[in-house]
Amino acid sequence: MTTDLETTTIPVPSDSPRVSVVVAMFERLERSVACAKSLASQSIDRAEIIFVDDGSEDGTPEAVEAVARSSRIPMRIVRNARNLGANASRNRGVSLASAPLVAFLDSDCEAAPDWLERLIAPFEADPRLGAGSGLVEDACVGNVWELAFSGTHRLPRSGPCSRITSCNLCIRRVLMPAGAWDETRPTRSDGGRPDTAISARCDEEGLNLAIRSAGWGVEAIPTARVRHFHPYSRRSLLRQAWFGGCSAAEIVHRYRLGPRRDLAPIALAWLLLALVLLLGPFTTWWLMVLPAAMAGLAVAAIAGNELVNKGKTVGRLLRAAPALFVYYHVRLLGFLFRRWQLRLGGAGVERVDPAQLAIGLPSPPESPA
Repeated sequence: MTTDLETTTIPVPSDSPRVSVVVAMFERLERSVACAKSLASQSIDRAEIIFVDDGSEDGTPEAVEAVARSSRIPMRIVRNARNLGANASRNRGVSLASAPLVAFLDSDCEAAPDWLERLIAPFEADPRLGAGSGLVEDACVGNVWELAFSGTHRLPRSGPCSRITSCNLCIRRVLMPAGAWDETRPTRSDGGRPDTAISARCDEEGLNLAIRSAGWGVEAIPTARVRHFHPYSRRSLLRQAWFGGCSAAEIVHRYRLGPRRDLAPIALAWLLLALVLLLGPFTTWWLMVLPAAMAGLAVAAIAGNELVNKGKTVGRLLRAAPALFVYYHVRLLGFLFRRWQLRLGGAGVERVDPAQLAIGLPSPPESPA
């Protein structure tokens, strides 16, 4: 049985905090310290910050403790006795939270000084809002691989949205029962050291579906800004693409979702091309046009997403185009491989009826007449 140690606790003031911030961290000493300093300088009047260290051996928790001692905002640092994974750490942080709202920030992010104020303002104005994500700006765009990934977590438009992002997120605590963050896939099942370059688990998908199923609102709050400092090389981005595709397949299988809109046109274009090659001389002219048309549709959809949603300029999109071509195809291969595994019953994932996700969650208050 694992024994957890709490290393530092700074008392919470008598006035109850409006929001609890949970940060799971693992061996990112400099980045974790920068994250802690950005939280210590928040403009909010009542908050608490909970860092959950996931078994770091590089001095990360001690370095963050030094920031905590001089912080105006109460901070506490707790340690897992061994590496349990980001979601287990987040769940532990939620169990220690005392505020009605719980915000999540990744340890490689730095929050703007007014981040918390802006993130929780819509919740205090709308009692039916269950979850909201702020704007994530990628600070690492120095090479083509980082440029290709930039904007992936970006939610640029304010108001109701269909997804949330775990690195800049706020949720009402009543909507997070014990184990709300999925712990079924630990960081490393073999007990080895985790790879912090990979964060492609779609961690927040189940939470998002459950909150929406219970009737609560989900919004993008782009005025709540954080900067994300996650460097990528060719190797780490392609691993991110592969595991992201595998995770997307698990999400589709687990929650009985439809085709992934970013991958379906690419897969269909290649399927049509294979059909044309297979038919050979029996192919009609209009059938030969279909693969090119579908490929054009896929390119247009991806380009539109990169420009409108991910915030790339035309110049940056053109520069990143070769890396994006490789990225999406590796992601597709990971998706198809995992779907094939799941259909054969290997390395199974428990299936969940989306209609059952809201069981046990409270309903939002009635709208005023």
